[in-house]
Amino acid sequence: RQHLSFPSIFIYGHTSSGKTYVMKTLLNTLQLPHVFVNCVEYFTSRLLLEEILIQLQNCSSEGKQASHVPCDTFNDFVRLFKQAIVSQNLQDQTLYVIIVLLKVLDRAEQLREMEANILPAFLRLQELTDRNVTVILLSEIVWEMFRPNTGCFEPFILYFPDYSIGHLQKILSQNHPPEYSADFYSAYINILLGVFYMVCRDLRELQHLAALNFSKYCEPVVRREAKERDTRKLWKNIEPHLKKAIQTVYLREIS
Repeated sequence: RQHLSFPSIFIYGHTSSGKTYVMKTLLNTLQLPHVFVNCVEYFTSRLLLEEILIQLQNCSSEGKQASHVPCDTFNDFVRLFKQAIVSQNLQDQTLYVIIVLLKVLDRAEQLREMEANILPAFLRLQELTDRNVTVILLSEIVWEMFRPNTGCFEPFILYFPDYSIGHLQKILSQNHPPEYSADFYSAYINILLGVFYMVCRDLRELQHLAALNFSKYCEPVVRREAKERDTRKLWKNIEPHLKKAIQTVYLREIS
């Protein structure tokens, strides 16, 4: 962690492809000093800069609540940022700002709505502060949609692909209720993905659909009209409900 790291990393991929989860797990497991900021919550440049400074003050302070630090410009931010690194004894190791510190900006597309100098400045934060800082941007849209017309420092780009049907089968099957066997629930997930995979690959939405329709799948077993291995009878019972549910995919999020 004493080595200089790449100044900025841009990670993009479809929603629910594991970007935020992987980054948080990586940072926490390796115990790397970091700040994690969601740009939807901190939607102006001032709120964003002040939140990064507040979290930075808390990096090594156990139980102490950081005081609010007014920060009106990026010049003020650079000065206060350098002071905070010294006060937290982080000079000799990589600091990560998702933003975040590894720096990672969650929902980074909000940066496009802020002042024109904010994104280029974050990409050059290592140079501006003369500190070992990596800014990581997390987004659901490609880098080309962000690149300023005037040019800027190009980040290292990483793509998180969608989960394959095999990955989704494995992940969703882990949630099987204890009162039913793993094979029974896995067969149900296989049927669910057979219907929904072509129209929906959002893990969270599929988890919602799996939880919503499982009781209907179990009805013949509960009524003792079928056994757990009678997949044909179980499929016939749930098929009309799954086909009807296709028409309402994502409507929950929209409403």
